Amino acid sequence: MQQYRFSMEKVLDWRADQEDAAQLVVKEKEDQLLFEQKKLERIISESRRLKSENLFHNSVDHLKRHSLYKDLLDEKIIKQRLNVQKAEKDLIQAKSDLQLAHRDKKVMQKLEEKEQFRFNEVIKKKEQSQLDEISTLNYGRPSIF
Repeated sequence: MQQYRFSMEKVLDWRADQEDAAQLVVKEKEDQLLFEQKKLERIISESRRLKSENLFHNSVDHLKRHSLYKDLLDEKIIKQRLNVQKAEKDLIQAKSDLQLAHRDKKVMQKLEEKEQFRFNEVIKKKEQSQLDEISTLNYGRPSIF
C-alpha cells in the first residue's frame, strides 16, 4: 500500500516554526514588561523613601540637592511609565502575532486532515474495486474446494 505524504508538509513545518518563534517573542515581551514594571516599582519606592526623609536638620545646600533629586526621580517615573506602556503595547502586538501564527498553523493542519481523509477514501475505493474485480472473475469458475 502506498504511504501517505502531505503535499504541503514543508509549509506546515514552516508555519509551526513561525508559531514557535512567535511564542518565544511573546515570552521575551512578557519578560521585558516584567523588568520594566519592577524598574518602575524601584524608582517609585526610592521616590517615596526620599519624600519621607526627615529634612529638618539639614543645610540649604542639602535641601537643594534633595529637591533636585526628587525632581529627577519624578522625571524618571514618568519616563518609566512610558516604557511600561510601550512594553505592554509590544506584548499585545506579540500576542496578536502569535494568534495569527497559531491560526495559520491550524488551517494547514485542517488541510492535512482533509487531504489524508481523501487519500484514504481513494485507497478504499481502489481496494474495493480490486475486490469486486476478483469476485467477478471468480464468480463463474467452479470451486476447487
